[in-house]
Amino acid sequence: MTFLAFGCSSTSALNLFPGRGIALLRAFSSSAVASNEPSIVHRSLPYLHSHPITTKDGAPTTTLKYALSYLSSKDIPSGKRLCDHPDVVIGWTPEQSSIDPRTFVGNDVFVDFLHRTLAENIHSVNDPSLKGLAKWQKEGWLHIADERNPPPWGRIPSPEDIIGSVLVKNGVIQGGTYQPMPAHRLVTSNGIFQLSEPLTQCMIRSCKALFGK
Repeated sequence: MTFLAFGCSSTSALNLFPGRGIALLRAFSSSAVASNEPSIVHRSLPYLHSHPITTKDGAPTTTLKYALSYLSSKDIPSGKRLCDHPDVVIGWTPEQSSIDPRTFVGNDVFVDFLHRTLAENIHSVNDPSLKGLAKWQKEGWLHIADERNPPPWGRIPSPEDIIGSVLVKNGVIQGGTYQPMPAHRLVTSNGIFQLSEPLTQCMIRSCKALFGK
């Protein structure tokens, strides 16, 4: 059984909300769209934006009321909607001011887009911290740590805080070697995932590019 959200199908919501599948199916049927209201900047993460969701007749949805994205409403060209590119929707939440792992529903389409973008760019992004770790490690597989819960220098993060891994040779990250970590979670008790600033900007550019910006 699946539900539709902005044209994306996923079973994650039904797994996170046992017994509430019908309510979620109604809230995120094909009629649920991002409203024309301005997006709201997240209070502690200025690169995240909450987009109010309504049904096509303008009524608010009853459960997951906001779509999260790297893009603000100002980044969406006139005549376009956030839902035109489901890749840019990180997930959905009932509260604008907080992101709770018990109520957040992640978007599998975004997760694929995240890993695809990192796979294509991580070896060429100018990330001093990542390059420093690669130079220090010299050889082998280097884990890309989620910055919401950074481990001590040189230590391995917990699996839910490993975004992916890359192969390092002679202290240099090798292109075409990025591997996603299946155990990584978009939201945990430590908050929503956080990339380094250079990787965050890379994701923002990739999201904007989908809208021709």
